[in-house]
Amino acid sequence: MSADRQIAFGGEATMRKVFQWGSKGSKLRETGTPGAVADYLQRVDIFKDLTRDEVETLFHGVMLRECVPGTVFFTPDDSTEGLFILKGGQVDLYRLTPGGKRLVTRRIGPGTVFGEMGILGQSMQGCFAESVEDSLVCVATREDVLRLLTEHPKVALRLFEAIGRRLKTLEERLEQAAFSPVKVRLANFLLGNLDPSTGIVAGFTHEEIGDTIGALRQTVTEALRGMQDEGLVEVSHKRIRVTNSKGLEEIAQAEGI
Repeated sequence: MSADRQIAFGGEATMRKVFQWGSKGSKLRETGTPGAVADYLQRVDIFKDLTRDEVETLFHGVMLRECVPGTVFFTPDDSTEGLFILKGGQVDLYRLTPGGKRLVTRRIGPGTVFGEMGILGQSMQGCFAESVEDSLVCVATREDVLRLLTEHPKVALRLFEAIGRRLKTLEERLEQAAFSPVKVRLANFLLGNLDPSTGIVAGFTHEEIGDTIGALRQTVTEALRGMQDEGLVEVSHKRIRVTNSKGLEEIAQAEGI
């Protein structure tokens, strides 16, 4: 269920809807039938080797939860272990600096598994996870995952591989934040979030981009304006059209811009 609770963001208490375990009295409406949940989970990459009957057995009783924007799935103080499987929407994983600045380590989309699970070596200690739009999630408990690991080692291997890729991405982003100029970080962000079919990066405000690359909103705006003047991008509200991807790639590979 969920509850409205005050969470301290850099010393400021902010009301957020907090995800809580269990469905009794839940404000996060359960939706879909167990069969529909099984159909969805079977399409998630890490479960693709399982039959529909196996998925139904492993995740018996699991329902989809509808979550409104601003729902906090876990906080640095949350000790509950569980994995969230995102069916729809987007979720930000982020940390807060002592001064209250948000640093987004990852924005995840449908089909992604995230959460706190010690038996997988996956820790979200120090992290928040918050929905940025209407989202649908399935939740697997520690018991669900233990059963999955013991009965389906191929799925366990893919889980570990996914966690390894996530750690590598985080390490690369932290390295960029520590050593790369803002323009280089921004170019990498745009290329990493580019829709190749349209050439557009959509859905991010300048502040959200700054949270992700470790820069102030004003700095991001100035850097984008400079890129636009150079003919690399065209900027509009929550929409950046890349007009010269080769030029962006050259910037992303640079070290001392």
